[in-house]
Amino acid sequence: MSTFSKTNFKTVNYNSFRPQYPPSFYNILGRYVQKGVFQHQLPVERAIDLGCGTGVATYPLLNLAKRVIGLDLSPKMIETANSLVGKRLAELGVNETGAETGAGSDDKTDSVSNALPVVFKVGAVEDFINKQESGITEESVDLITAAECIHWFKDYKSFFQSSAQLLKKGGTLAYFFYVDPMIVNFTGCSRTDFSKKDILEKALHIYKKFAYEDLNYIGPYWEQPGRSILQNFCVDANAKIPRDLYEDIEIHTFKTSFDNSRANEKSDLDLARLNISLSDYIDYFETYSGFHSYVEHTGNADLLSKQFLNELLEATGWDLNETKIDLVWNTGYTFLRKK
Repeated sequence: MSTFSKTNFKTVNYNSFRPQYPPSFYNILGRYVQKGVFQHQLPVERAIDLGCGTGVATYPLLNLAKRVIGLDLSPKMIETANSLVGKRLAELGVNETGAETGAGSDDKTDSVSNALPVVFKVGAVEDFINKQESGITEESVDLITAAECIHWFKDYKSFFQSSAQLLKKGGTLAYFFYVDPMIVNFTGCSRTDFSKKDILEKALHIYKKFAYEDLNYIGPYWEQPGRSILQNFCVDANAKIPRDLYEDIEIHTFKTSFDNSRANEKSDLDLARLNISLSDYIDYFETYSGFHSYVEHTGNADLLSKQFLNELLEATGWDLNETKIDLVWNTGYTFLRKK
């Protein structure tokens, strides 16, 4: 996670090329929020989005909550997120001056922050418990989300306990993630000496080689154990859920495969980018924190745009300008409710 805090990390690229969670998933989350003994009605008063980054997964929460606070430990990410607030709210047709009303409107934050339905701040969930400057007190939050960040948390016991302190009774904690997209289809390839499945397997092998398996490339530069936890579908985090604090626990995982059609593979958290160029694929690959650390240590910023791409084109017969690919991510999510 420290990689994303570095001043030379390209947060605008991260915002542009990272996949976005589909509206259908937020609908599922919304239905879960409304269930339970306390019957929370949408929109709820307040949500906190942990590890918000540049806000990719934060803005959809405005469909579920009147007020959303995005938290991230990286000042660079928060700087980028705040620079995009006006543009993103305008795109969504959200009124910037709509101050929070109703229960929980006693925030002690500054007047400009109070006027915005979404605010981004540097911090962690632990920082928001009984801290005067946050204006957030115990049992005052309806929903806490953590998108693509649960694997970075060092102390799951503290995370679950701190979240429970902030949540109202019956409030929802939800974390969700994606990892390692697979190329499941392609067009614009004239190669006939291999089947489509064979070509897809070659592409996957080369991806794994550069991302993990060859120690001369990105593999040794991942921050651990975070990356391994993510690749293992956050089983480590799920195992630490305190059953005395939470109930109605739902755990879902989805592993994609190019053996099946997209229709058969579709999941609750269906994360895909279809018919994209190989250049866009490389741009996404270059947002990996492991790649950023690799470049920092080796100075080889062309690893993916030249060496990986050339090997990929040679093995698959794809054309940089003509070939389009479909990416589908492995995903997972966990919902739980405070007792």
